[in-house]
Amino acid sequence: MSLFSFSDRPAQRHVVTMRHDGVVVDGICIAVRSAGAGDFIASVNDRSERLHAVARGDVIHVQLRGRAWRIERIDPTHSQGSGAVHADGAMLAPMPGVVISLLVEREQVVRRGDPLLVIESMKLQMTIGAETGGVVTDLPLTVGQTFQRGALLARVAAAEGRV
Repeated sequence: MSLFSFSDRPAQRHVVTMRHDGVVVDGICIAVRSAGAGDFIASVNDRSERLHAVARGDVIHVQLRGRAWRIERIDPTHSQGSGAVHADGAMLAPMPGVVISLLVEREQVVRRGDPLLVIESMKLQMTIGAETGGVVTDLPLTVGQTFQRGALLARVAAAEGRV
């Protein structure tokens, strides 16, 4: 199952799940069949729409009713899906969500790959692991706290000789 998201208004995000027989957008099943050369027919409640779609990497560009849509793949196993990591050891949220559990404490020594916290986003839980070994210097969120994409989830500072 592939999970995607797109936005048609700045304050609203839609969740798209790809299935073998079509897609589910915000819980609504849409049957999709190829019409050839990037053209597709999408059907909902006996109503059909023709659309054009082009995939480039983790992004799908869709034209429907004279409007263009950009649909982005959410992949928790991809480098940014497990949390973007900066040079200072900061792990950032790949998407908005909520903290489910904290698995470490500040000042705790961790090894690369050790689980730090579990987050949930769009009904998908994922464990954020340490990308480098070191000491947990920042763990700013609490269980149940919500966050936005790009929020600091944890920071691990390298600790020479300690890991």
